[in-house]
Amino acid sequence: MNSLNKYTFGLVLTGGGAKGAYQVGALKYLDKIGLNPYIIAGTSIGALNGAVLVSNGTFSQSVQRLDQLWTDLGEAEILQPNSGLMKPLISYGLQSTVPMFREWILSFLNEMGILEDTRSIFNPAPIEKFLRQTVKPDLLRNGTELWITAFPSLNIPNIDNDLLIAIIDFFRSRMGTKADWLCVQDCDDDDTLYNTILASAAIPLAFPKRQVNGKNYIDGALADNVPLRALAARGCTHTIVIHLENGSTWDRYDFPDQTIIEIRPAQSIHKSDAFLIGEGSALFDFSPARITELKRRGYADAKRCVDNVINTFTVIGDQRTSKDALINSTQLITEDDPV
Repeated sequence: MNSLNKYTFGLVLTGGGAKGAYQVGALKYLDKIGLNPYIIAGTSIGALNGAVLVSNGTFSQSVQRLDQLWTDLGEAEILQPNSGLMKPLISYGLQSTVPMFREWILSFLNEMGILEDTRSIFNPAPIEKFLRQTVKPDLLRNGTELWITAFPSLNIPNIDNDLLIAIIDFFRSRMGTKADWLCVQDCDDDDTLYNTILASAAIPLAFPKRQVNGKNYIDGALADNVPLRALAARGCTHTIVIHLENGSTWDRYDFPDQTIIEIRPAQSIHKSDAFLIGEGSALFDFSPARITELKRRGYADAKRCVDNVINTFTVIGDQRTSKDALINSTQLITEDDPV
C-alpha cells in the first residue's frame, strides 16, 4: 500500500477525442496502486469516460469495463459520415441555381428519407447507441458524483448557418464566456442524463449540439478543458488530473489550496506535428493500433508521474517521522531528573 492512499482524491479527465484511450491506461495504473476517486469531473471524451467509470460497479470493475469498451471501439465504426450533411450542400446549391424549386425539392427528398434534417459531419446515432449500452443510469445515479462541463451555444433567430454559429461560439469562449458545470446525478430522467453527457462531447460541426434544461450546449473543452474548478467548488482539496496534452493548459496559481497530481504525456500524442492536421487526426483516430498504443503510453506516464509523487511523499513522511522521533527523544531527556 502506498503513501497516497491515506488521502481522498478527486479525478479530472480532460477532453481530446480519440486520445481518451490514453486515460484508460492511466486509470489502469491508478487502479493497480489502489487509488479510488470519491468525485470525478470530465470534459468531452473525459465526460464519456467518467460516465462509464461511475456506472459500472466499483472503480476497479469500471476501469476493466472501460478498458474493454475502448478495445471494442477499435473494432466498431463509431464515426460514420452523416448522410444528412448533404442537405445544406444541396440547399445552398439549389438556392443559387433554381431558388423557386428549392423548398419543394428539399421537402420531397426529406419525405423520401433521402436526406436527414441535420448538419453534423458525423452521424450521432452510433455514439448515442454506444453510450446507452455502456452507461447504466440507475448505477450512475447511485455512483461516484460526476460533474461535466458543457459550453452554452447561442441560438440566434433567423441565422440558419451552423458554421457561423460555431465561429461565434468559438470567439465567445475566447472572450471569456464560461462553460457550465452540470452534475449528471441531478438529471431527472434518462434522456436528459444521456444528453448531458453527450453535450460535453458535442464537438462543434462534428456532432450536433444538445439541449439540456432548455439550453443548447456544445463541447465543454471550448472553454474549460481542465475542470478543476468544478471539484474545487465542491471542497475537493486533492486531485489527480489526466491530461491529453503535454503542454500547460491551466494556471496552478488559481488553485493555491489544492494538492494536484498531474499525469501528462511525456511526448505529444498528436498524430503529427503539422498545425491543426496533427491535432485533428488525433481527435478522430479510433483505429485498434492507435488505441492500444495510447493505452500503453497512458499507463507508462501514470507510473512515471505518480511514482515520483509517491517517492516524494515517502521521503517527506520519513523526514517527519524522524523529526517527531527526535523531538520526543529530546523531550524525554529534558524531562529526566538529574542523577
